[in-house]
Amino acid sequence: MFDEFDDLLGTPAPQNSTAQPLPAPSPDLPLEMDERALAGLLRLSLSQVRTKAREGVFVRSSRGRYDVGQSVGNYVERLREQAARAGRPAAGGDDLKAEKLRLTKAQADAQELKNQQAAGDLIPIADVRREWIVTAADLRSQILAIPARVAARMGLNREAAVTLEDEVRLALEELKDER
Repeated sequence: MFDEFDDLLGTPAPQNSTAQPLPAPSPDLPLEMDERALAGLLRLSLSQVRTKAREGVFVRSSRGRYDVGQSVGNYVERLREQAARAGRPAAGGDDLKAEKLRLTKAQADAQELKNQQAAGDLIPIADVRREWIVTAADLRSQILAIPARVAARMGLNREAAVTLEDEVRLALEELKDER
């Protein structure tokens, strides 16, 4: 049963079995690629290609060029290792270590939030809400004053001024209702 999973996951064959030789690379695939082509082939960003090259996953064959076979093979092996480790506790199977790691990360995240707040990068939502309420009230007052100013400048009669004010109030009510 586990052999079937190994076949599906592409897990390397055990050391004592007779391993099949690797197939020859596709004739359509070049032996070398520049980083842009390798990024396109593996659907990675250029910075990810450079990072994996620094980590030794991608093998440079010359300046700005990569050995496709070695690089892709190393990348696939890395992905297999990551998939094999997925969902398992920290190395050694020690749940306490994993829990301590989680706690340490949570404490670091909390401290980062405190640092951002102290630096003024974070603002309490109540302060933002209060400022927006004041701004909206000021804007509403200014908009409601427009009909009277226009009526005075244009010499509008009382009926025209009231109609203009009604239209402005209607527009403000429609905005309020859309929230």
